[in-house]
Amino acid sequence: MYVIQWKYKVKPEETAKFEREYGAEGAWSGLFNQSKDYLGSYLYKSEEEKHSYLLVDTWTDKGAYEKFRQLNKEIYNRLSLKFEGLYDVEERGGTYFTIA
Repeated sequence: MYVIQWKYKVKPEETAKFEREYGAEGAWSGLFNQSKDYLGSYLYKSEEEKHSYLLVDTWTDKGAYEKFRQLNKEIYNRLSLKFEGLYDVEERGGTYFTIA
């Protein structure tokens, strides 16, 4: 399994929309669900930091993710632009793969 981790600081007034669009039934999952190699996304809200979120996207492997991203670059970029007003900070927290 291949995992991409994202960290967000969401604008307080955009919390509901962010949770909707970045959650399991949102636009991003809708796009990724077009791939048989997408395993799901998991959105977590921080207990300590107000308006701070962790998003974990899971794929079968890195190659599948990169291929999907390349084939869907235009719509991926369009969604990124559409939702960038929902947060003040977006950081790629890292990528991981299973070893066992």
